[in-house]
Amino acid sequence: MDFDRLLRNWQNLATTDPLWAILSDEGKQGGRWNLDEFFRSGEGFINYIGEALHQRRIDVARGSALDFGCGYGRLTQALTRHFAKVVGVDAAEAMVLAARKHNRFGERVAYVYNPVPDLAVFPSASFDFVLTVLVLQHMRADFQQGYLREFLRVLRPGGVLFVQIPTVPTTPVLDSISRVDEVAGEACIEIHGQSQASVEALFLAAGGELLYAEADTWAGVEWGSMHYCVLRQP
Repeated sequence: MDFDRLLRNWQNLATTDPLWAILSDEGKQGGRWNLDEFFRSGEGFINYIGEALHQRRIDVARGSALDFGCGYGRLTQALTRHFAKVVGVDAAEAMVLAARKHNRFGERVAYVYNPVPDLAVFPSASFDFVLTVLVLQHMRADFQQGYLREFLRVLRPGGVLFVQIPTVPTTPVLDSISRVDEVAGEACIEIHGQSQASVEALFLAAGGELLYAEADTWAGVEWGSMHYCVLRQP
């Protein structure tokens, strides 16, 4: 779907079943997430990333981090254990308002509403760490690619990007509703992917150095998925 329709869908998702839209675990649809449990899941995931980087001896400066597609701030707040300042950014206004409401860390965390397909709201070389998982997969590949370039732009030299993107469907699956007319209140979740080769080539062209890439199951059983760790070259 085009970007404006994507925004409308995620605004609708944010006002109907937001926690499940963010983290679609089995049995959690229909408001069944407990909010404390939801935020604890973010702490566990950030701990996983920290351990993965530690095992590979990847050092990250602890100044500032950006959580792209922050939703309610599940990962944004968890990042405060590792960074002095954390910024969450989301294109759905209802998500940003909820994240501000549930912020537990005062001025150490900021949430930014950014309903455009770029990160021009942030100056270049603003962050030591950029994180996005379970977010780019919901937009077309051309939007994914634009944001990937922006992530590397807003990273400081020597900063690190951790990003997840699906690859290809493991079974035949409809990945777009763009041929279907939009209906009022539409709240659909699309999945889009792109090849590992195309993603890695983009990193290189945009000034990144791939530190490692690893297959995961984060996009669900119908899709292959990869996460990438990328260094912003000096």
